[in-house]
Amino acid sequence: MRPKMIIRACETSDYPALKSFDEFIGDRRIDMQQGNLLVAVRNDVVVGYARVAPSEFMGWPLLSIICVAASFRGQGIGKDLVESVIAAPRLLRLYTSTEASNVTMQALLRRCSAREIGFMDELNMSGEREVLFRLK
Repeated sequence: MRPKMIIRACETSDYPALKSFDEFIGDRRIDMQQGNLLVAVRNDVVVGYARVAPSEFMGWPLLSIICVAASFRGQGIGKDLVESVIAAPRLLRLYTSTEASNVTMQALLRRCSAREIGFMDELNMSGEREVLFRLK
């Protein structure tokens, strides 16, 4: 049986934990202040987070980051975070994207019933194709 997972709004006191495993560019304190982060907490330890930008995809909400601490990956935490975001009643639609080479994220999105809706080329600095998904 999996240990109990709590998904909740991020608090400023969570920042040191996030900083210890965050792989993405940017300062999560700004996201915290704007109310754009959810955290996954297991046994009182923050083990992952999701960032939802309220109107970054053509005016619609965008799930822009899912990040799980390396030592907790493969335990369903990313799926818990995505499903919690999808369940938010305030969101009429929700989109996300991932690089074409990120097959792990694509598989996670499909397990969460996301639909692939297209792609964009040359969006990233790397030039890699970005695959677009609709979650809700």
